Amino acid sequence: MKFTVYPVIVLLSLLQAPVFAAGAAGYHLYVARFSDGDITVIDSATHKAIGKIVMGFGSNPAEVIQSPDKKLLYVSNRGLDEIAVIDVKSGKVTARIKTGIHPNFTKITPDGRYLVVANNQDNHATVIDLSTNAAVGRPSEGLGASGVAITDDSRYAYITSIYDDDISVIDLGNMERVRIVKVRGAMAIVIPHGSRFAYLCSNRNSISVLDISANEVVGSIPVGDTPNYITLSSDGARAFVTNAMSNTLSVIDLAKRAVIKEIAVGREPTSSALSPDGKYLFVNNHSDGGTDGSISVIDVNSLTEIERFKFVRNPRALAVLPAK
Repeated sequence: MKFTVYPVIVLLSLLQAPVFAAGAAGYHLYVARFSDGDITVIDSATHKAIGKIVMGFGSNPAEVIQSPDKKLLYVSNRGLDEIAVIDVKSGKVTARIKTGIHPNFTKITPDGRYLVVANNQDNHATVIDLSTNAAVGRPSEGLGASGVAITDDSRYAYITSIYDDDISVIDLGNMERVRIVKVRGAMAIVIPHGSRFAYLCSNRNSISVLDISANEVVGSIPVGDTPNYITLSSDGARAFVTNAMSNTLSVIDLAKRAVIKEIAVGREPTSSALSPDGKYLFVNNHSDGGTDGSISVIDVNSLTEIERFKFVRNPRALAVLPAK
């Protein structure tokens, strides 16, 4: 893997002593820095920046996700209206795919065929064929589109809209919106494998439960203030919810539909990602004082924060891959 090499002075500026003893080793964190327009690569054991992949001036990378085989990363460059494709081995951008206005969250269909992109300032989503890196669909969506979830059979995409207060149900077979479900303040959304329910951040302090067999909201789960992102545990039994304004992570038992733990993290947590082995959850704390942010490391077994290390200038999203 080849990356830009930093002078020593830059590396030192990126590092601060961890608050906790080192615990989560063996991973590379690919952290999207929204303000700086790059993906900074961090060694989880040393907290050192080991490389940087430049997206470009004004790119504002808003999310980064990995391909199922972990060989590629897909980055939503909000400021450039594109998805950048990164080859993990070389550390280089290999393709740039035009989307609608301000691409936000994305999701790969379970069959690996499509990447579905929610465009935040557009009335249309973008569906990308991953075999050709070409946009093949522009189904309608609500304004302020944010989260994306896809059914197990790869047939339907659910895209939330925070401005229109709804969810667009998109048939990926004909690339058309087939239903609109009203949900106030809908943001991030997930569908656990094998479940008939979707869970989404909504209102100001709750997770809405959507029955996708009937496309009806059937319940809600109180969480912290301003939930904005959901990550599922590897077995799909729990959901981890970042609460931006209460600086906490809510851990939900989905069978009980109840919060079983509230974990204090850094300031303004915006997103999180699970380690490939499911042992750790890495949480981006977008602003932990001044221009600094931080990354919290949560032990998934004990549900405790075991590390928190400083990170410069507003980490927005991240993907976690095995260190090689």
